[in-house]
Amino acid sequence: MKVRKSVVLSAISLGVLVYLFSLQGTVAQGTLSITFYGDPSCPACGVAEQTVKDFVTRHPEISAVYVHGDYNSNATLMQELQNSYVLYGLNIQSVPVAILNNSGTLQALFYENLNALALESWLVGALEGPITLWETFVFGLVFGASPCLLLIMSVLGTSLVAVEERKKYLAISVGLILGIIAAYVLISIIFLAFLGLIGFFAYFRYVFGGILLTIGIWQIVEFKKEKSTIFGTPDRVKKWLKSFIEKQSGPYAFLLGILFAFVKIPCVGGIYLTIVYNAWQNPLLIYYVILYYLGMILPVVILLIALRVGLQSNRINSFREKYRSHLRLLSGIALIALTVYLMFFVG
Repeated sequence: MKVRKSVVLSAISLGVLVYLFSLQGTVAQGTLSITFYGDPSCPACGVAEQTVKDFVTRHPEISAVYVHGDYNSNATLMQELQNSYVLYGLNIQSVPVAILNNSGTLQALFYENLNALALESWLVGALEGPITLWETFVFGLVFGASPCLLLIMSVLGTSLVAVEERKKYLAISVGLILGIIAAYVLISIIFLAFLGLIGFFAYFRYVFGGILLTIGIWQIVEFKKEKSTIFGTPDRVKKWLKSFIEKQSGPYAFLLGILFAFVKIPCVGGIYLTIVYNAWQNPLLIYYVILYYLGMILPVVILLIALRVGLQSNRINSFREKYRSHLRLLSGIALIALTVYLMFFVG
């Protein structure tokens, strides 16, 4: 029952986020179009054309033109087709062929490669921004293993080692993970709603970038400090975190994850908000968000499993204290570099 409450709360939050993303519509990053060439006497052309039509039906933002001609029997017509694309570096030797156009960048798909997977892969590549989906996952992975996360895992680990019942341990683990995700979902909703109101102002880009740069510089300035001014946890919040941990239950672990994520958003949220800002009008936004979550949560899952099989929580804390300054310095540099690149050199 306790696990179900955590799952329901997180599912509601994720549902709201997906709904919000769906309201943004499908806005292409550039001009996307397909020109299909086929021969009426060619059976393979009919199959390939239907594949393209099915793809365009799924993605109405892509315009398509279908050209039919006696390319297989008319050498002059085939030569004209070849000459049309030779300047683009394309070697058209046969039909069917689909010419994929992404804002003037052309790619040819012939029958042996003209399938739904190839078309979907092209679309994803065309819609990806300056950061790819897999790079987003890596960013989530790197910033998921931050000193802030290691701190909560070392503190929580002290309590978890006393939990012998497998179901109870699982409930606490699931509750913590879902709580962190739910907090980021809520942060995303608030941030996207704010962008919808003010994000279109030209100078907001630079204001937001300036805030992120300040956070990154602050991380570098204070990277050797044991207690950071803005990245430290207030004593009152520490008491709440401790009380939630001591409850040793799924719902309280869920609340722990939410509270922890909100308190530590200055520590690990800068990169996430930068990615969301640069993808907020991209139809792939939901995929960017999901992959970032997966990367961010993976270190938590690994540590929870490690604690269960015998890892001592004091070893996590020792690692955190030993490499805290290095991780904080790396985090600050990465935030500054990514912010400068995305905010001031892209778009």
